Amino acid sequence: MQQPNKNMNVVGGNSLAMVMLRLWLWLVPALMLFAALLFGAIAVSDGRWALFAVMFVLGILAISMLAFHYWLLFRFGKSAEGPK
Repeated sequence: MQQPNKNMNVVGGNSLAMVMLRLWLWLVPALMLFAALLFGAIAVSDGRWALFAVMFVLGILAISMLAFHYWLLFRFGKSAEGPK
């Protein structure tokens, strides 16, 4: 049987604050990506290429934030093989 991660009790584990922090970490970049796609499509349809370029950069930033949060989750979060 797998033992629980002892650090989860120290940092809050599944408290309301930790759940809200996890939601913030995943929801904000996802919403940024959605907004960049939506406003980028609107900018292209209006022919505003400068705005499209800004939305493209915002989309790249959102994807990099999602990748960084995913890396943090598996670097400092619970691992599949349990605590070392």
